[in-house]
Amino acid sequence: MRVLISGAGLAGPCLAHGLRRHGVDVLLFERDAAVDARAQGYRIHIGGDGDAALREWLPAEAYEQAVATSCRTGRGVAVAGPDLGTFTDIPLPPGTAGITVDRLTLRRIMLRDLAGCTRFGAEFAGYTPLDGGGVRVRFADGRTEDGDLLVAADGAGSGIRRQLLPDFPVTIDDARLIYGRTPLTAETRDLTPAAALEGFLGVAGPEGRRLALAAQRFRRDPAEFGFPPGEDYVMWAVTAPSAAFGPDFFRLGAGELTDLAAEALGGWHPSLPALVRRGDPAHVLAASVYTSERPEPWSPGPVTLVGDAAHPMPPAGVSAGVALHDAGLLAGRLVSGAPLLDAVAEYEKEMLDHGFAAAALAARNHRGEH
Repeated sequence: MRVLISGAGLAGPCLAHGLRRHGVDVLLFERDAAVDARAQGYRIHIGGDGDAALREWLPAEAYEQAVATSCRTGRGVAVAGPDLGTFTDIPLPPGTAGITVDRLTLRRIMLRDLAGCTRFGAEFAGYTPLDGGGVRVRFADGRTEDGDLLVAADGAGSGIRRQLLPDFPVTIDDARLIYGRTPLTAETRDLTPAAALEGFLGVAGPEGRRLALAAQRFRRDPAEFGFPPGEDYVMWAVTAPSAAFGPDFFRLGAGELTDLAAEALGGWHPSLPALVRRGDPAHVLAASVYTSERPEPWSPGPVTLVGDAAHPMPPAGVSAGVALHDAGLLAGRLVSGAPLLDAVAEYEKEMLDHGFAAAALAARNHRGEH
């Protein structure tokens, strides 16, 4: 069996490790030119199911490195108003426990042992089912690859999903997001609420404006394991209605986005816009908020989906864990010895049940319905 995996984020490498351990031929391909080609995600929480998938399918050394470089936390989730007058801890539901990591560090750990089967700069252009089974993938540079199964791990805007399920019910919300991170220095520590230094803080303001804050404090420096050094930082994400950010939102530069994010917090506790204005320009991103509904069932074939490619959801601290759970679930089905299409059918049923339950939870959390 040969499996082609589109997307070298987190779920794709997890799946690749699981399959290679059982002797499956894998090609992991990614449109970016290199691991560090662009900023893509900061501090993330991986819930219990996702953590279990990492522990089961990664090489033991890689999982140990992920734990060693994870985030030092002292509390869970708290919420506050814009004046930071009162902080309320939010009880977390069962299954929330897991691991909190820097996304790029985890990605580097996962990809190090996959160099021989990973192709960067390989942008997906389309696929064609082959007579007698299997699939041919076309790349933007004109190359092709054949496999028995194509797995879309290429995120909420998945081109593979658009071809497989052109009527998939995905919606881009009116809200827009500006992500960033501010290095933790003596000055910025004083600006950061304790609830964000030790855990995750959500701040809800008027007119649909919200701020998420969470510090990434590495337990051990990734440099100890041969990776680029880790710099402690505070991740922030500012959400506002699209009208507040203007029509040229996705054409703005990092400095303009930083100013826009700080201005959205005008009238809030002064430490919050001050913290945002000290953000690192190399790590400021504009983003949309995706939601989706469970599609009508489709016939299993040589193409399937994992993570946000299968069930796009708002950013609410669950999507990374769900994507890794998908990857582990698919790996288990594919190496079970069942016929390929039977394995895919079983996976897709379980994935859709679990994924859209998580998507509904993420939507409630994003709306502040804790």
